[in-house]
Amino acid sequence: MATRTQQVSVDELQIGMYISGIDRPWGETPFPLQGFHLEDREQLEQLKYLCKWVNVDSRKSRISLNLTRDTDPILNSATFESGQAKRAREILNLRLRAMQNDRPYQNISNLSSEMRYARKVHRRISENISRALQALAGEGRLRFDTLKTISNDLVSSVIRNPDAFAYLSRIESHSEDVLNYSIRLASWAILTGRHLDLTRDTLCDLALASLLCKIGYTTIPQEILRAKGTPTPHVNEMLKWSLVRGVKLLRSKNAFNGRVVKLVSHHLERYDGSGFPRGVSGRHIPLLSQLIGIADYYENLVSYDFRDRPLSSTDAVRELYKKRNTLFDAHLVEEFIQAIGLYPTGSVVQLNESRLAIVIGQNQARLKPKLLILEDDRKPWEIFRRRVVDLSSANCEDFIVTSVPSLPSDNEHRHRRYFKQATTL
Repeated sequence: MATRTQQVSVDELQIGMYISGIDRPWGETPFPLQGFHLEDREQLEQLKYLCKWVNVDSRKSRISLNLTRDTDPILNSATFESGQAKRAREILNLRLRAMQNDRPYQNISNLSSEMRYARKVHRRISENISRALQALAGEGRLRFDTLKTISNDLVSSVIRNPDAFAYLSRIESHSEDVLNYSIRLASWAILTGRHLDLTRDTLCDLALASLLCKIGYTTIPQEILRAKGTPTPHVNEMLKWSLVRGVKLLRSKNAFNGRVVKLVSHHLERYDGSGFPRGVSGRHIPLLSQLIGIADYYENLVSYDFRDRPLSSTDAVRELYKKRNTLFDAHLVEEFIQAIGLYPTGSVVQLNESRLAIVIGQNQARLKPKLLILEDDRKPWEIFRRRVVDLSSANCEDFIVTSVPSLPSDNEHRHRRYFKQATTL
């Protein structure tokens, strides 16, 4: 017999559910003591503000709960971080064994020192890729040595401390263009590769392929790329076919090894055969190409580059999780989510008391990261005094209500100010 009540995170609530219990005394809320139907968005926001979880009565609810383990287990950290994650990792280890280190990576620098180094690396990557693209446009050639050097720099930073570059790529890359999009995409891919304990040489190839996977966009008129918002079907076709031209360009340069070109050429292929350009499926797609494809898919969901309204990190993870064993290998999707977390470093979240914060670091308890407060009730003269919150601390009373979309580019001055605060943590 099915369980009548289920404990549900407030992030999963839907209009029509019957709330039979909450995680605090009823008298501290405006809701009826005997329970109530969730009728509108206002009630939903009140619950998200007041509670972390609620009990939902499946029999009284007006909709199907659809909260089984197969549909959305990612919010149940106890389930996802135990048996399911272990099985996924064991299966992937068998397939990746030849590309893995004997020992897992360990952080060898703290966030503060690595942030300073990562900022230099980020600036160097941006400048060198810009020069490489200019050389491609003017001289018709790619500077392989330059690209190889910057991919090594990126990998070195992520190996030492994965939080620093992930944070920086989200905060500094506030302008929506192909260059910054590729850097953010590469940071997700390398972060996951480090999580999978891939060898340094493999990570360098992965970084280089990630940075070059959109090289075909250089063949598209700039006015099309500069147009903001969701692309039209015609533009989507142009973006898709640019991959073919990009791969031809890479193959014409003898400096690029075949592995990198292969990873780029397969990153739009999909597990169910619905991808591009060849429509190959399953294990015929290189695993690292799938990883780049997942990073590309996720970044497309959370960035302003090709979307009118980007998703929050939690909604993007939910959307990605639905695509397991259709667009992407299920085990790789689960490991990607494990690597970046529900609240990736650099993502924006809303705390209790309607405060905004940005994730600056991860803890072993991935649902309780370290945060830098962006907006709270501080006095005007206190605004430059940073406030860091570690949700994993035993005496911390703060909690995440929900994740929100990343800050748009018109907040550039805020990005820079908060970055400077974070570098002194």
